[in-house]
Amino acid sequence: MTSCAAPFWFKNGIDWSQGGFYDALDLVTCANNADRKRLRTATRQIYAFAEASRLGFEEGKVAVEHGLEFLYTKARTTTGGYLSHFEADCQPRSKDQDTYDLAFVLFSLAHSYRLLKQEREREEALLVLEHLNTQLRHPIAGFREGLPHRGPRRQNPHMHLLEASLAWLPFDDTGRFRRLADELVSIFELHFLNASSGMIGEYFDDSLSRSSDVRDVVEPGHLFEWIWLLRQYQKATGTPQSSLPDIYRTAHQFGKNPKTRLLFGELDSQGNALGSAVRLWPHAEWVRAELAALENASPTDAASLEQATAALWCFLDAAPTPGLWAERHDGLSDQFILEPAPATSLYHIVGAFAALIDSAASSSSKSSFNAAPQESHA
Repeated sequence: MTSCAAPFWFKNGIDWSQGGFYDALDLVTCANNADRKRLRTATRQIYAFAEASRLGFEEGKVAVEHGLEFLYTKARTTTGGYLSHFEADCQPRSKDQDTYDLAFVLFSLAHSYRLLKQEREREEALLVLEHLNTQLRHPIAGFREGLPHRGPRRQNPHMHLLEASLAWLPFDDTGRFRRLADELVSIFELHFLNASSGMIGEYFDDSLSRSSDVRDVVEPGHLFEWIWLLRQYQKATGTPQSSLPDIYRTAHQFGKNPKTRLLFGELDSQGNALGSAVRLWPHAEWVRAELAALENASPTDAASLEQATAALWCFLDAAPTPGLWAERHDGLSDQFILEPAPATSLYHIVGAFAALIDSAASSSSKSSFNAAPQESHA
């Protein structure tokens, strides 16, 4: 992460002249392959370079400051929100705002504050939170999809708002991010989680209910991602999360493709695979979920972590250029699809590697969560 990927993306993935970050790089030429820029890319790259800096990549701080300049001068609106889509020269493509992207604004500001210790980022985060609460609150529960609001409603923006809230908890002296985290976990339990099956739905109607009008989809990557986030919430707040073992067992029982030893991309709520293709990011979240499960297990129980890490590494090894990756695998042909590497996936890779590094560096902590997968793994 610090000797290969971070230097590579620092050299090739930053638009030093016009601002922001490139959205995708060609696997062979390493050149920018996109005619747009996105808020999502900028915020995720700020996080990636902040973590790389924390773990030893000295130039990371410069990249974080470059990203913050893009946020404040190109993306921020006069009302406290942030625009999502831009031309290559950073001119806005529309006035749309996306709650998912605003969650990553909060997340990137938290990691920027952790690295730089500038009050500007904490003050800005509170303004973004106020914008969410006043402009994007849904009258029934949670938050709208964005401005303008479009259906169906998704669990995904709420999950990343929880992630951002957790990132701010160590630095929040107002209690506002703790209250938001509590609310989001409650919404998860009431609306997103099927407690009887351990499945987590993706799409919902306007009342956050499952109905025939929305797709019946469960993503194994999000099962694992929720495991990691709920575990972090439990550690930060001391609030037990009794659903963790059931989600973990369900992810292992239905989420893995036995032919490829990778994950499925999508399931239905009965656990049936929907298609054969899968992207890189679920495997990074699988790594973090296994680390969460290992916190109260013995080192001899690490087979599932080794399997998850090997699966993630397959995507990295498939690219012809070190520092890049294959984004997708076709489970039907058992082949990686070689196409430009999206910058946003670096967030997932760095998240997995940082969690591995931090886990190795810290002592084992006590946990009430210790669930083993239902089947054995080679």
